[in-house]
Amino acid sequence: MKFMEKFNQLADRTLLPLANKLGNQRHLAAIRDGMVVAIPLSILGGVCLIISTPPFKPETLPNWGVISDMLMGWYNWAQANKAMLQLPYNMTMALMGLFVAFAIAYHLAKKYEMPTLNVAIVSTAVFLIVSSPVVSAVPASLMSEGANMTDLLTKAGNYIPTTFLDAKGIFTAIIVSIGCVEIMHFMLKKNIRFKMPEGVPPAIASSFDAIIPLFVCVVVFYALSLFVQNISGELLPSMIMTLLAPAISGLDSLLGICLITIIAQTFWFFGLHGASITQPIRLPFMQMYLVANITAFSAGDPVVHFFTQPFWSYVITLGGGGATLGLCILLLRSKSVELKTLGKLSIGPAIFNINEPIIFGLPMVLNPLMMIPFIFVPVVNSIIAYACMAFHIVGKGVIETPWTTPAPLGAALGCMDIKAGILVIGLIILDMCLYYPFFKLMEKQKLDEENGVQNI
Repeated sequence: MKFMEKFNQLADRTLLPLANKLGNQRHLAAIRDGMVVAIPLSILGGVCLIISTPPFKPETLPNWGVISDMLMGWYNWAQANKAMLQLPYNMTMALMGLFVAFAIAYHLAKKYEMPTLNVAIVSTAVFLIVSSPVVSAVPASLMSEGANMTDLLTKAGNYIPTTFLDAKGIFTAIIVSIGCVEIMHFMLKKNIRFKMPEGVPPAIASSFDAIIPLFVCVVVFYALSLFVQNISGELLPSMIMTLLAPAISGLDSLLGICLITIIAQTFWFFGLHGASITQPIRLPFMQMYLVANITAFSAGDPVVHFFTQPFWSYVITLGGGGATLGLCILLLRSKSVELKTLGKLSIGPAIFNINEPIIFGLPMVLNPLMMIPFIFVPVVNSIIAYACMAFHIVGKGVIETPWTTPAPLGAALGCMDIKAGILVIGLIILDMCLYYPFFKLMEKQKLDEENGVQNI
């Protein structure tokens, strides 16, 4: 106990203040809230892309009779209506960076008590300027064989490239939105704005307030964009992605996944919401990985990224933080009345990846007996799932599903691979084995307490 007391004191001096600062830091909170707003768009876009791109090829489809006929009917229908079916994807996931720029600026402006809509619109406009300069091009549908250059030029039009408007532009969106809000906040504090006479309607006065900040934000970021293009030949988002390449590859590695898992679980152990605290760091990367995976999957290319929402929801937090679904099953068979009752109360929520009854009811928080499995069982799950994906035994995550989806079903849908669901069932059984020795020690303590109470 002396060791645990010293450990808790050390955490009180270091970990808890850090967690409080991260949780209350307005920029990280705005990033978290802005990214969460985009999650429904990911789900809708991913589902539409999968519907438009069936996860099989006709030449490799087994002869399953009626089932094969139904799958072929789906494939033929999807091919005939591909453009129509992919339109929701093109207007949601393919524009993820655009929505994130708006949402982060909105939430940060709200924390500063600034005009949220004006700030969000300015941020979105600046993001478009630096991420998708207008280009002159001729649509392929208007090209004809043998046409000369002069004829082609008459058919040219102005178009906005969408290359960096999707998840590849998320980090640019974060920088631009925070930068624009800070510029506008500074100008608001210094009262640098058009001063309208009294009697002007508030809506009109508010729109004029945004004129000078808009010009300043455009000048600052567009000048930076032109400078980057002149020295590197790349757009600003491309340069940012190049600079972030080590972090992008690092978090998608086994070491990176295990490290972020340990950090999240350590926060949880001390009663802090580890998933929320780490969300501003991991969610932009996870969204970018997921969009890259689903794009590759729909094009028939190799899917390369591991650390996606299905991996986090159905491997790392299998049944909730600490991967406690296996522990909930063990509690159902406990000889202790208290633990068995807790198991009955917690198993329902745990099936839907909600485990606050276990974390605070068992408890897992500040429980030295459960500290080791609570922190490291999700790490073991990550290593096994990563290996299975690396050796192509199961597919990687390609579609975002609601995190409350029961884990085997969510994994199968999220990875578009039934073997992923089977893997999750295997992980639940493994987690039961890993938690079992610690569960039995706790059960013995509870039985001693209950017997002691009965003998009085």
